[in-house]
Amino acid sequence: LKGKSYVALCYMTGILPIKKYGEHSALNIFDEYSMEDQAMFAKSTGFTEQEVEKIQSEYNFDMDEAKKWYNGYDVNGIAIYNPRSIVELCKRGTFSNYWTKTETYEALKVYIQMNFDGLKDKIELMLSGEKIKVNTDKFQNDMTTLSSSDDVLTLLIHLGYLTYDLNKKLCWIPNAEVQQEFINCIEDGGWSEVMNAINQSEECLKA
Repeated sequence: LKGKSYVALCYMTGILPIKKYGEHSALNIFDEYSMEDQAMFAKSTGFTEQEVEKIQSEYNFDMDEAKKWYNGYDVNGIAIYNPRSIVELCKRGTFSNYWTKTETYEALKVYIQMNFDGLKDKIELMLSGEKIKVNTDKFQNDMTTLSSSDDVLTLLIHLGYLTYDLNKKLCWIPNAEVQQEFINCIEDGGWSEVMNAINQSEECLKA
């Protein structure tokens, strides 16, 4: 595309940023916006708090529950709700896990369950509410070149399973909906101590 007189503008969209290659000369004409940094498009990434409040006034759901279930994405400092889940909430009228599972995540479960580069330990910390330092710069922007837990965490950020603070370089589990997906992942993966702690927490809350 570069230098072609018949190309006025090219717009590409996908779940991952442009693949990193040794030579960038053919790709340096693009402005790139990803889940790491949406710049001026942050508010368009999902529903903002104000938009959800407007929807709530029409559909009359519990705003605090909606925040717990579907909020939590930090996009350049702006709180973003999962738009698909909010739409499903309005259609069905019940709070539930409407997360769309991906084939990629099923593959990543292998890395999580075998504690690839300490990944399992980091997931455990995030399940307890911790935020984890992550280096997103090394990620090659593909789903196969994974050489560290940072690579897997960065991929999970792009897939929407984690959210990311660009300034502090921290990632975490955004909300109850996605947390449930991680619990489902570890439930049958030999993490009995973690599952016992989660179950005890549930019993404690009920009490």
